[in-house]
Amino acid sequence: MIIAEGKQSGFLSKRDVLLNKADALALEADQLSYEGKYEEAIDRYDKAISIYPSNADLWAFKAITLSGGLNRNEEAMQCWERAKKMDNVLADAITYTSTEKFAVNENELKNLAGSTADRIRNLVKQQSSK
Repeated sequence: MIIAEGKQSGFLSKRDVLLNKADALALEADQLSYEGKYEEAIDRYDKAISIYPSNADLWAFKAITLSGGLNRNEEAMQCWERAKKMDNVLADAITYTSTEKFAVNENELKNLAGSTADRIRNLVKQQSSK
């Protein structure tokens, strides 16, 4: 089903439309990050977070980009701490090391939903290669 921008379907609530928008912004941010456009990626994550502030994944994605892409480690740690408080599975799957890099615990990562796990794995891998 295709929904025109700004229109609400009888099947989707306003909340669902907003959550879809947040998801689209997060995917756009991921792509921008892969392209090395970190400031633009952070802007998209911030917009997604403004729609869905209780989404731990968004905070984690933002933290990874802040740290690996922009070396804004203090900000990254604040985002990471917020994500961990919201999702203990996420907290177990990723660690923020003393060298201010994110590391993936593959055994725990399998407990996350497939696309989230893949996105985190790809972001961490991409950021660590910088």
